[in-house]
Amino acid sequence: MQAEVTATPNINDRVWQRQQVINYWNQRVELNKARWSPEMRATFDRNMMVIDQAVNQSLNELTKNPHDEVSEQMLNESLNDKLALLKEFSDL
Repeated sequence: MQAEVTATPNINDRVWQRQQVINYWNQRVELNKARWSPEMRATFDRNMMVIDQAVNQSLNELTKNPHDEVSEQMLNESLNDKLALLKEFSDL
């Protein structure tokens, strides 16, 4: 009889899973982007840049200290923000 081993997914696995959902919404945004005004495109790009910087900063912190709960929470919030922004702009 073999024992079941349940490992907690590491941060990269969780980010990869979230990234799949983000990729889906990003594709929807890209389909609609051509119809946007230059101002709307600039607003989207500016907001996405800020969110991506926050995601990258959190990932860098978690690389240095993988068990930093604050950085992990910040990463989750940043990924939620990214998803929300993509969903908001996907139908424009």
